[in-house]
Amino acid sequence: MTSAQRPYKITIVAPTCFYYQVELFRELAAHPEIDLTVYFCSAEALNTKEIQHMYNTDSGWGIETDLLQGYRYKFLKNFSPFPSYLRSIVGLMNFGIWGEIRRNKPDVVLLMSWMNPVWWLAVLASSIFKVPFLYLTDANVRAESDKSSWKIWGKKLMLEKILFQQTSGALYAGTANKMLYSFYGIPDKKLFPFAYSWGYQNYLDLSDNLSAHRQQYREELGVSEDQTLMMFCGRLSPEKGLLNLMEAYHQVCSPKTALVFVGDGNQRATLENLVSEYQLDSVYFTGFQDRNNVLKYYAMSDLLVMPSFRETWGIAVNEGLCFGLPAIVSEEVGAGVDLVIPDDNGYLFPAAVTDELTNRMQRFIDLSPEEKLRMGQRSQELMRQWAGRDLAGNLVGYLKSMNSFIGDPETV
Repeated sequence: MTSAQRPYKITIVAPTCFYYQVELFRELAAHPEIDLTVYFCSAEALNTKEIQHMYNTDSGWGIETDLLQGYRYKFLKNFSPFPSYLRSIVGLMNFGIWGEIRRNKPDVVLLMSWMNPVWWLAVLASSIFKVPFLYLTDANVRAESDKSSWKIWGKKLMLEKILFQQTSGALYAGTANKMLYSFYGIPDKKLFPFAYSWGYQNYLDLSDNLSAHRQQYREELGVSEDQTLMMFCGRLSPEKGLLNLMEAYHQVCSPKTALVFVGDGNQRATLENLVSEYQLDSVYFTGFQDRNNVLKYYAMSDLLVMPSFRETWGIAVNEGLCFGLPAIVSEEVGAGVDLVIPDDNGYLFPAAVTDELTNRMQRFIDLSPEEKLRMGQRSQELMRQWAGRDLAGNLVGYLKSMNSFIGDPETV
């Protein structure tokens, strides 16, 4: 950027202020060639409504006061009669996005979804006011295989023939996300890698400190040092494949194993009933944990398991790898194809196939301590490589390469 040029004006339209995205906003805002404004369509991540719904708890993330620091933002009024970014296709009707794009005329708009009226209005405004727009989501191509043919046809009509025809490109979070954009017709020349790699250096730095307290944490939970502790982290709900996990654990359970569920949700009572039915005394439920507490469970565990039937990305995979955990994840988990390398730092398995999950868990249990340590070290190495990206600089470079339709920022 020369002294005569202003920074690129970038507008991000986000559903709400997710804790795992704000580090990206801060990183972009700190770059001298970026003038960033984030528009939030909902305050659900701040008022804890999303947590109450997903985790059956009155608690919050514990970091709500930090979520709006380090970048410029604005909340758009939501006119939806059923306000929610989670539960309704008409849950976000933030009509003010039209005026914001018209008045501010950004150089590019980044859209973090396409499933509510606010996104369609943003596309229309961008098109009318000749502002390029890009998609920035973590949608997973694997979920498309479960859809009926008529749903695929409808989605192809909406995405491939309408929305994606107009977009200037997509910033893809990983391989599964890139494949989804390709599946719906965005050519490779419009796809740019923009991995889910922000905010993890802090976790890598914390890992050694928290791991030093591993024995203390395990004693507090009731797990001995010689037990292989497997961990699930997330909401306890049907799409997470937790009944399969419980059945698989029942098959491999021994005095040398333990399983901890970190989170809460509407399936907890069913899981607790299975614990009683199977007479398991080594399964633990922590309930919902805020962001200040959840890290100690990564530090005390030996293995992360994510058996989801549907999972766009799976942020817990990134977090677990930072703490040196090998991972077993289903093939539906978006992060798996990029961050879990079979027999190197974990295993993949076909979702809902309990025998395959059992097999992977047993394989890990049977490893020597040295082999488990090597897999954990490999997980951290992968995350160091994954997190060591200059996303802001890369985005500026990408925008400069798009000058044929964006143009250089106006001179001041």
